[in-house]
Amino acid sequence: MITEEQQLEEMRQEILEDKSNTSEDETFKRMLKKAKNRYLNLVYPFDRTITELPDDRARNWQTDCAIELYNLDGDENLTSYSENGLSESYGKAGLSDGLLSQLPPAKAGVPE
Repeated sequence: MITEEQQLEEMRQEILEDKSNTSEDETFKRMLKKAKNRYLNLVYPFDRTITELPDDRARNWQTDCAIELYNLDGDENLTSYSENGLSESYGKAGLSDGLLSQLPPAKAGVPE
């Protein structure tokens, strides 16, 4: 099972290019929490009793999502932006289509 420490190391390496640099760990933990909630809201939209990610595949997605959220730096709700030929837009939940396409289909259910 992937631990939070392993996720933090991956984020440190990807973002700070030094997996021993713990200077951003509190921010990274917040991003991991946000990413976990996005996963649960998108995959289990009608079941609020599920509070933990089901497997390592979901935790890998959580890490990738946390990295994306960190890099967006508060611009998660940007829907379209264009400047000097560069264009940006974000999909559902403020995430890229590539990241969203990795999610399993939402579990059907009845809203409570």
